[in-house]
Amino acid sequence: MGKKLLFRAVCAALILLFLLYAAPRVGAGTGESFYVQNRRLPEPEYAGTVTLYHVVTCRTGQGSVTAFLQERAEAFSKRHFGVRITVEGMGEKDFLERLSHGRRADMYSFFSGALSEELLQAAAFDPGADLREGLHVGACAAPWCFSGYVQTTVGENEPIAALANGAAGTVLDLRAWGDIQRDGGIGEDASPAGSFTDQVCYLGIDRDTDQQKAKWCLAFYGYLLAEPTQRMLNALGAFSVRTDVPCPYGNALLLSLDRAYKRVTAPDPFLYHAHRAKLLEEARAAIAGDETAKNSFFQRLAIVIGG
Repeated sequence: MGKKLLFRAVCAALILLFLLYAAPRVGAGTGESFYVQNRRLPEPEYAGTVTLYHVVTCRTGQGSVTAFLQERAEAFSKRHFGVRITVEGMGEKDFLERLSHGRRADMYSFFSGALSEELLQAAAFDPGADLREGLHVGACAAPWCFSGYVQTTVGENEPIAALANGAAGTVLDLRAWGDIQRDGGIGEDASPAGSFTDQVCYLGIDRDTDQQKAKWCLAFYGYLLAEPTQRMLNALGAFSVRTDVPCPYGNALLLSLDRAYKRVTAPDPFLYHAHRAKLLEEARAAIAGDETAKNSFFQRLAIVIGG
């Protein structure tokens, strides 16, 4: 009986010594409460802001491309803790003014002809899917959506698109046609003007953007090209650049345009930047009956498409 009591006394003493030694350390922990430790956020993938300018030289059938990009940027940022993408939309004049004052972005969304290639850096753009034939994926930019043209009998003609498509009637971009319909233009009809469109929207990365930010620019491009995002383009009356994302049924005109653009006849965005002013001048003269201007227009058009 005495041995048992002695054994119990020794065990009790050891337990007491352990508690006296360990309790302060257990209570201190890492200096944080259990609640704080439990609520701690994971380490961010990247802590910083990436800026995107959307240069508005064209408009899709409806809605705002800038607003669309802002919503997609917010969704992307929620997926990647620590990464924040801010989007600013502006016209070409305001964009050029910002550049003149050295106010550049990390990346740019722009339509064919709006930017010079010298502003951008070479990057490994990977669409992650087959793109429509005729779209240009270059070292400095890659497409993420596009809009197009219809042939009708009303409105102000688009000279380059009209001549390039060989249209017999008036050629309007989809936004202009949509505005006519929204203003009550009942009774007018429209059909695809052809396969040519210069309303292809690209993404490019500024030449001075560092490699860490450039990585996230490319990741955002991949997000824009993902099938779920491409399907959302229908809300803009715009078309997917992917071959496996057709225009949803419901709008007969958009559906017929989607089929007409199965193979897109599109200019190289940077060659178009260099030749756009002359193409417009020659197209206007050709439509007015100048055969020399017409021949020059198609020679120039072959350069910007074939490049």
